[in-house]
Amino acid sequence: MSDQKQPNILIIMADQMTPFMLEACGGIGAKTKNMTRLAKRSANFTNAYTPSPICVPARSCFMTGLYTSTTGCYDNGDPYHSFIPTFAHCLTNAGYETVLSGKMHFIGADQLHGFQRRLNTDIYPSGFIWSYPLPPENDPSFKAFDFTPQYLAENIGPGWSKELQYDEETQFKALEYLRHAPDKPWMMTVSFTNPHPPYKVPRKYWEMYKDADIPLPHYPEDMDEKYSEYDHAIRRWHGLHVRGDEIRNPENLIAMRRGFAALAHYVDDKIGELLDVLEEADLRDDTIVIITSDHGEMLGEKGLIQKRSLYEWSTRIPLFIDMPGEAPRKIETPVSLLDLPATLIDIAGQALARPLDGRSLLPAVQGTSLDVVPVISEYHGEGIMRPSFIVRLGDWKYHYHHGSEARLFNLAEDPGEWINRAGDPSVANIEEQLNHVITGGDFDLEKIAKDVWDRLSLKQVVNAAMKINDTHWDYQVDHNAATQYIRT
Repeated sequence: MSDQKQPNILIIMADQMTPFMLEACGGIGAKTKNMTRLAKRSANFTNAYTPSPICVPARSCFMTGLYTSTTGCYDNGDPYHSFIPTFAHCLTNAGYETVLSGKMHFIGADQLHGFQRRLNTDIYPSGFIWSYPLPPENDPSFKAFDFTPQYLAENIGPGWSKELQYDEETQFKALEYLRHAPDKPWMMTVSFTNPHPPYKVPRKYWEMYKDADIPLPHYPEDMDEKYSEYDHAIRRWHGLHVRGDEIRNPENLIAMRRGFAALAHYVDDKIGELLDVLEEADLRDDTIVIITSDHGEMLGEKGLIQKRSLYEWSTRIPLFIDMPGEAPRKIETPVSLLDLPATLIDIAGQALARPLDGRSLLPAVQGTSLDVVPVISEYHGEGIMRPSFIVRLGDWKYHYHHGSEARLFNLAEDPGEWINRAGDPSVANIEEQLNHVITGGDFDLEKIAKDVWDRLSLKQVVNAAMKINDTHWDYQVDHNAATQYIRT
């Protein structure tokens, strides 16, 4: 790194990108030469978790360094307070120009949360309209968004989508910024919506993967008996209580995995373009590059799709931090996306405005071993509507679902999370320890259980009025044609 006091920071986020399908993370499926190249020169956190397996809550944690139960951001229709400092606020105060290109799925009137500006609007709505209660108990035909069709072979293949159009715009704006980067230190977050479904794929990428040999999930004969109450609720929310057999059909499984792999390859090429422009602009040696995702994707594992699940394919994420001048290293200690704000604030040399729930990973990037601490992911929103957590500590992973039986898995012996050790006297101590992480007082479980329901009726009143008034919070990009191209 040069003598510049503060490094530039480029954060690249993909949406719903499970590491188990990425060659860069040791997975099988998507060819990811650019991520692989970057991983080989980075601090590669091989056991990184999302703090919440759904977009808006995960991104609220990514921005603030606080648990979603701290911010009160529980589902895809929830805001978090604008008075909560984000890493973008802190880096702005440290002298950085802070810019966002792409998706961050902010809900509410604050569409910046500390960024100086956005280069494009968000792909998704900024209102409260994506907050929903549980489905009706006695309506077997209920399917929330009817997610299943997005995962059927008949709907997967070459084509175009609004999601692809959005990522093309996000990339164009990001490359334009890098080619005219300011002299002062800058932090840009580039956030793609792919490889999130629908699995409509540009033809050249589909041709690469239409015959790809990608491993399919293993289904034990007693799999349905192993579903927890949480699993049944999520299956119902995703429509799998009606169409679950279609998801398990090998024709559909291979199609969805080929579609995912092709779109992950598409994102990887976007990453390569960003890195190439950094080199061309002579910025590479002064820029820290971070690659990650908001959460994972089940892709048929355990007969499940989408996110919201607390299993590995839904909660694990890639995380590479490339700091020029630091030796590459693999870090197996479990960490969280929640740790990035403290890391970024540490890099910028700023003091924390308040204690964060995450910790700085900068010492690990620079070669210091990380302490093993509990890593938590939580989900309380649509489809569940009550407190639900996992705790990862060492090889152990504990599932807590309020009012239901807990589950405990040893990931070293049982990476597929099939053998529930909860209640086993030989591991009672670790079960008690992990249960205490959730029930010991740091989380107000009864408040969460009440809040997820109480706010629904309030948001419905606001939604109705905004619909009548035709008012919106979506970010409006300021285009100044008078200075855009050649004007003198």
